[in-house]
Amino acid sequence: MMILRRASGWTDRFRSYQVLLNDKAIGKINNGEEKSFEIQEGNHKLKIVIDWCSSQSLDFHNDNSTPLNFECGSSLRGLKIFSGLHYVLNRTDEYLWLCQRAE
Repeated sequence: MMILRRASGWTDRFRSYQVLLNDKAIGKINNGEEKSFEIQEGNHKLKIVIDWCSSQSLDFHNDNSTPLNFECGSSLRGLKIFSGLHYVLNRTDEYLWLCQRAE
């Protein structure tokens, strides 16, 4: 099982992020939401997408022994919110962030 938490924030507040596992859409996640996904055992690649922007891909291994915890959100926080156009045009794979949490 994979648990994904999306941090709450103003950027993209009313929009969903698409969750891709091994380049296939498995669901969407809203602002401040937590969702669980059943995934098969083995090596996987996770990515979060909105429009043409995304997070960088995160490779992980699932052995089904314990739930895997991930967190995602927008990189446009604090003063970075004024850099939105730069991220949308030049850093499309860093517009969102994604990390695995140890829990």
